[in-house]
Amino acid sequence: MAFARRKPASSKRTLRTAGAVAALTLGASLMAAPQASAADSPTTKELLDACSWADLCQFHATDYWTYTGPNHQVGSTAYNCASQTNQHRIDWSDTTGSTNTFGISISAEYKFFEVFTVGVSTTYSHSWEASHTDTESNTVNVPAGYKGWIERGTAKQQAKGWYEIHFGKRYYGHYIWYVNNYQSSGFNKDNPNTGYVNFKDAPMSSGDRSAHCR
Repeated sequence: MAFARRKPASSKRTLRTAGAVAALTLGASLMAAPQASAADSPTTKELLDACSWADLCQFHATDYWTYTGPNHQVGSTAYNCASQTNQHRIDWSDTTGSTNTFGISISAEYKFFEVFTVGVSTTYSHSWEASHTDTESNTVNVPAGYKGWIERGTAKQQAKGWYEIHFGKRYYGHYIWYVNNYQSSGFNKDNPNTGYVNFKDAPMSSGDRSAHCR
């Protein structure tokens, strides 16, 4: 959700503004903007796109953590129709993109993504990639009458925070807008070994034999 604050008009109001920003830094909720119709407020995407031309666009990172993504198959499945264990080569490529809570596509060329990476790096000393691809070839031993495949759990990271965007002229009636509760996930480039690649196998079904053993 986006929040706006009008341009300060007095020193008293400036003090109130400073207090609001300090509260945000401590993790407090953003103050609510005046009620407005949908046409009076920009979309989250419009605000993030505005990072490329606004007077100021900053990402304030408030949380960071790492984890291992869900297991998923990479590459094709190998079928062993022989009467003895055979080696099979499985070539695979796996791409991990950077996603966010608003479902907005991310590219390394986007200014709001550049601002995000600077904020995370400055606060938590971690780098970030818009997209990362791993390509490997693995040789696996598949028992007779079995099928085999490779599963991967990707090393991932997440960061959370909020954007502060300043405009030289009123944008949708305000000089300053916020994008609150922005959260993004991506490949853990700094510690990729927290992920894993495992070989899995299982007996072929009658359907497998019919389709692959001729």
